Amino acid sequence: MGEYQMHSAVFRKHFALAFPLLAAILCFQTAAAQQHPEAVHHGFGDTAHWAEVFEAPQRAKWQKPDEVVRALDLKPGQTVVDIGAGTGYFTRRFARAVGPAGMAIGVDIEPGMVAYMKADAAKLKLANYQARLVRADDPELAPHSADVIFFCAVLHHIGDRVAYLRKLKPALKPGGRVVVVDFKQTSPKGPPPAMRISREEMVAQFRQAGFRLVAEHDFLPYEYFLEFVPAAPTG
Repeated sequence: MGEYQMHSAVFRKHFALAFPLLAAILCFQTAAAQQHPEAVHHGFGDTAHWAEVFEAPQRAKWQKPDEVVRALDLKPGQTVVDIGAGTGYFTRRFARAVGPAGMAIGVDIEPGMVAYMKADAAKLKLANYQARLVRADDPELAPHSADVIFFCAVLHHIGDRVAYLRKLKPALKPGGRVVVVDFKQTSPKGPPPAMRISREEMVAQFRQAGFRLVAEHDFLPYEYFLEFVPAAPTG
């Protein structure tokens, strides 16, 4: 047997042994994705591509970012944490709304997005616009550090949302809020329907994490817009 034939035979032998395992792994991953679609996260590592998507001019027509910021009635000197901030689409607006004495912090798990936000803050000369890299399962916020914690179309990327939300409570200052903007089930925009969180499910998960709904805004065409505060202790 020639050297090529010998290597070919060895390859076929190992492939035959490995293929059933590979097939089993792929079947398991497919089944897991079907049963738990909320655990299938989009990849945002291609910063240039996603910057074009997130910063598309037409987004303002349906996202209404300036109206969202006005509805939050932010005060000068407050601190807003934008979780899953991406390119800082909202973060830069929060920085302007809270003024030089306040702080807007965009956190993300993608280094490219954090670098983009840092460059964005420098370009806009907003010293109160910061960007931080965090872990996927923890926003790593200091106790009593935030007046508002904001999510825009982010929570459907987080697997154990209730556990994650519970980590937010200690980070809120007295009177602090958690704000959620996310896609309605019937929206023509947004992630696949299987990945979406209905308004009712979102409210239920916040309640399970120890929050209560205190405000709801209905001017966004494709998304619901909710505000939560920590629920009062019972018993």
